[in-house]
Amino acid sequence: MLKLILKTLTKEFYAAHAGLFLFGFYLAFGVVEGSQLLSYHHTLMLMVYSSPLILVMVYGFWALYLLKCLFFIRKQLKLAQYRFVFLLAATKKQQQFNLWLKVYVLLFLPILGYIIPMIYVGLVEGYYIGVLATISFTLIILSAVSAYMFRIINYSHVPVKVYFSFPCPQLKKPYWTWPLYYLSTEQTLMLFLSKVLSFSLFNVVMWMFSDVSNDLRVALIGILAAVLSHSMVIQVMLKQETDQLSFSRSLPINLRTRIAHTLLVFLLIFLPEICFYGYRTQGEIQPFLVGVLFGIAGLMTLRMVLYWIKLDLDRYFKWLLAYFFISMFVILSGYALAYSLIMLSTYLLYFFFFYYRTDLKEIG
Repeated sequence: MLKLILKTLTKEFYAAHAGLFLFGFYLAFGVVEGSQLLSYHHTLMLMVYSSPLILVMVYGFWALYLLKCLFFIRKQLKLAQYRFVFLLAATKKQQQFNLWLKVYVLLFLPILGYIIPMIYVGLVEGYYIGVLATISFTLIILSAVSAYMFRIINYSHVPVKVYFSFPCPQLKKPYWTWPLYYLSTEQTLMLFLSKVLSFSLFNVVMWMFSDVSNDLRVALIGILAAVLSHSMVIQVMLKQETDQLSFSRSLPINLRTRIAHTLLVFLLIFLPEICFYGYRTQGEIQPFLVGVLFGIAGLMTLRMVLYWIKLDLDRYFKWLLAYFFISMFVILSGYALAYSLIMLSTYLLYFFFFYYRTDLKEIG
């Protein structure tokens, strides 16, 4: 049964989240020069151990990833082709628990591949409490999800007693909010990772240039880092549009309304960064407006690029690199406002002239 589950559920999980793993691998190993890779991660691990707050945040990320695995398997078990998994109820309880533990260990391998060197570094550097906490937390969360799967297989037919009932009004979900609901429910981990990376890079930029932090160009570099942190969020949003929302072309919505909806979605997604940027710029109107325009224009430009290259991730990463270098040159040259207006105008022209000419079935 273990081999069958590995060939089905586990294989499908890695195939469905290949983009996420590629993005994570690039962030972990692709943004640093090869000669500095070991020292970079060694310093990063020591920083995690030295700060209880950062350590808890890392644990939270691990737990979210494991919840992502759990939700994926639960979703797949609702499909008819996976009803055979419930035959596990006929086996011994200990065997069931061990089987699910092995499954989740394999799903957790991308994280375990980093935890093991992290434990070694902690032992060498004398962070014994942090190492003990890391090992204990890893065992606890793996055991918890395995026990939960055991309960689903054996007791899913038992009705749950409801002791309290609270009236919960049904909220309407307008068409333009569907990408937001998709990100919050289906791509929670991706969204969380992007936000963590966005705020981390923004703070790193401000810290590196703390002596000239009042320079608008420094804050704009932080915004650029935040935009690039959302590159894969934009990719999964467009993927959802091509896979699940292709029928939207037939809805009676004009192009101006569609553009307004897209702009509103990007504003809501980027709202935490906008608020943080406003705080860092001390509420000055002109720098604030330039930064917001630069960020939104960048997000919409990446969306346009994905439309054009038809979700080709290999070409997308090349475009991201080109966008980074061009944007850095423009920021340092002091032409961010004009650059933002050009990007936004290009997106609007592309949208008006090519949106209905692009076959969503050919994308992805």
